[in-house]
Amino acid sequence: MADIIGSIVEVKHIDELSKKKNPINNMHPLIKLILTLAYICILASFSRYEVVGLLPFILYPVIVMVVCDIPSGKILKRVLVIEPFIVFAGILNPVFDRSVVEIGELSFSAGWLTFLSLLIRSTLMVTAGFLLIATTGIDDIARTLSMLRVPSVFVLLFLLTYRYIFVLMDEAGRLVKAYHMRAPGQSGVKIKVWGSMVGQLLLRTFNRAQAIYQSMIFKGYNGRYSFYYSKSLKLWDIVYFTAWIIYMSAARVFNIPLLISNFVSRL
Repeated sequence: MADIIGSIVEVKHIDELSKKKNPINNMHPLIKLILTLAYICILASFSRYEVVGLLPFILYPVIVMVVCDIPSGKILKRVLVIEPFIVFAGILNPVFDRSVVEIGELSFSAGWLTFLSLLIRSTLMVTAGFLLIATTGIDDIARTLSMLRVPSVFVLLFLLTYRYIFVLMDEAGRLVKAYHMRAPGQSGVKIKVWGSMVGQLLLRTFNRAQAIYQSMIFKGYNGRYSFYYSKSLKLWDIVYFTAWIIYMSAARVFNIPLLISNFVSRL
């Protein structure tokens, strides 16, 4: 439980990185959102057997982390939490896909190639999502979704779900702390009390959420997501977006590592 709470709280810390002053954080959020979606779509368009051609796409998260001075450990730590689910989704590929793929004089099981391709693509997609949060922030992402005419109900659902997660984890932390105070020296929580603890957790979070909702009503909340955004598109935003789109498109059309390998072999 403590590890899960720590992981959720760490996501909030990643969100706070968007308040730093740097060229990418200061960009219009629409550019970053569309660029992230384009990055994910291009990765998803690759063949399931493609591995080497995915390597140039590592450059995007690396450049963003360097320019924005984002601690790589923070991002990688959160990505590693998702990795077991990715591995579980693709670990059976070598079992079901037993065809053989030959690369030069080497032979590989096609199942292992599809597994490795899925692992690389999924990892890069998740990393891009965390970097979007770290460079833009949840509030600006919600504003951008509204600018794109996403229905207000979905924007509110996205934003309030994100906020409610931290309310839930805060109450879970209080509950676990109270349990350990009543059972000193005990490691973990006994299975027989899990059901009652989950029930108490839900009741406490519902009450807490109701109090938050009442405070929103008193402050003028009317069921609609209203926002005011003063940033406008600048030349740097367009240049940044265009440069990455050209690079990603070139990396998708041409196998850059293979071209470099052929060029070096001819020297």
